[in-house]
Amino acid sequence: MTEPAIKIEASGDILKVGGFPDTVLGCEKMLAMEKMFLSALRPAINTVEFDYSGITKGSFQAITFYTTCAESCRIHHKNIRFSNIGDNDLLAILDKLGYDGSGGYHSPEKRLQKPSSIFITAGAAAIKFYRDLIKIVNFTGEVFLDFIYLIIHPWKVSRKEVLYYMDKGGTDAIPIVTMICFLVGLILAFQGLGQMARFGLQIYIVDLVGLAIVRELGPLMVAMICIGRSGSSFAAELGTMKVAEELDAMNTMGLSPARFLVLPKIAALVMVMPMLVVIGDFAGIGGGLFLTSIMSDITVSEFYNRLITAVIPQNALESLVKGFLFAFIIAGVGCFRGMEAESDAKGVGVATTSSVVTGIFLVIIADAAITIIFPQIMRLCGVVYL
Repeated sequence: MTEPAIKIEASGDILKVGGFPDTVLGCEKMLAMEKMFLSALRPAINTVEFDYSGITKGSFQAITFYTTCAESCRIHHKNIRFSNIGDNDLLAILDKLGYDGSGGYHSPEKRLQKPSSIFITAGAAAIKFYRDLIKIVNFTGEVFLDFIYLIIHPWKVSRKEVLYYMDKGGTDAIPIVTMICFLVGLILAFQGLGQMARFGLQIYIVDLVGLAIVRELGPLMVAMICIGRSGSSFAAELGTMKVAEELDAMNTMGLSPARFLVLPKIAALVMVMPMLVVIGDFAGIGGGLFLTSIMSDITVSEFYNRLITAVIPQNALESLVKGFLFAFIIAGVGCFRGMEAESDAKGVGVATTSSVVTGIFLVIIADAAITIIFPQIMRLCGVVYL
């Protein structure tokens, strides 16, 4: 059997464990040391003392072995104490594993546990939603005040930043927006022709493609693309700045992060996203026209004449309104999640994911609200809206 490479000595009711070697040990020796420790953990032992002499933050095998032994002590109801922990970096690592400053060990109690009840989970989700709502209101108020300030002092707007994000969020997105919307229009026409051909109503495929793309699918597809490109990018950028403590530095210098970092992003996306929606609408209708001209007897001129009859200017206005509102939601959520990120690499990833999920959720809600409310507003203005 492999000789264990550790010192385990019993002194009265105290078991001292130390002398972990500096060399890398194989699994066989690690298992042998664990068996040796468990055999020494007799009922007469009341306290186990782990000696961390010579162990640093990079001694992963030693930390793992001592943590395993500490778990065994907890199971057997033995007191635990640690000695010779002088490295602050090592103390930070041990704290995350469940050790406190005095050398005690609280493994399962200190680590985050999944709630055992669905009611606890629902309650925690409700509390988190409430806290997020308060943060969103505060964030919105701060951005609004900075927006008023920039209206009064327009020369303080960083035009260079706005143009940069317009280029990244608008110009660079044109190819993917065009391709996705073109394919969506093509798929919609393909599915619709198959059903309408049964009743000889192929001409109504123009109404289906035109209204579906302009009123719903065009703005929605552009919003999904912008969430994945711009919203997640804003969250990652601001989250990384928070990890690097750049946001704290700006606050210390009396500079408003919302004014210098958030507003240029929102302004840029608000200006370019309605244009992307127009491009997406034309691309989607072009996809429907392309497939319809191939798979049916409808000519390009017939398609065009039917399209301008089916799609009225109010439909285009609704599409632009959705693009305008979606831009506020996407940019605002991305910046909010980035500024609320935890100050570590994992926090940046969580913030980026959360910005995408939250953005999609709010965009769908806003789309449903506009779809229902916009026709009512048109009728109140005396405009017949179908």
